Amino acid sequence: MISRRVLLGTGAVVAGVAAALGAAEATHVLDDAAPALGVDPKPEPDPQDDRIVRAAARDQAALLAMIEATAARHPGLELAPFEAIGREHLAAVGGSTATTDVGRVPESARAAVTTLRTAYDKQSRARAAQAAAAVSPALVRVLASMSVGLAQCAVTIGDL
Repeated sequence: MISRRVLLGTGAVVAGVAAALGAAEATHVLDDAAPALGVDPKPEPDPQDDRIVRAAARDQAALLAMIEATAARHPGLELAPFEAIGREHLAAVGGSTATTDVGRVPESARAAVTTLRTAYDKQSRARAAQAAAAVSPALVRVLASMSVGLAQCAVTIGDL
C-alpha cells in the first residue's frame, strides 16, 4: 500500500516538473536546452507559408506551361533559357506542370512575347508580395529571389 506521504510527495514532484516545463516553454528556454540534451527539434512549418508555397508552385507551373506552349508554337523564338529558369523556379517550390492548362498561344510571335512579358511581370509582383507575407526567412529568400529573376526575365524577353 502506498503511504500518504509518498502520494503527496509524488504529486508535488509531478506538479513541480510540469510547472518548470511550462515556464521553460513560455520563455523559450526549451528551444535552447533541447540540443544540449541531444534532442533535435524540427519546427513545424507555418500554415500560411504552406499556402504561399502551394500558390507559388501553381502560378509557376502555369507560367512554365505557357513558356513551353509558346516555344512549341513559335520555334523561332529562343525560349530555351526561359524554360530552364522556369524549371528551376518550379523545382524551388516543388510544383509540377502535369495538370496545367495553358489556353491559347497568340498567333504572332510578337503578341506571344508580349503575353509572356505580361505574365512575367505579374508573377514577379506576386512573388514579391508573397515574400513580404512569408514567415520563414528561407522562404522569404527563395520568393524574393524568384521575384527578381522573373522581373529580369520580363525585361530580357522583351528583346526577342
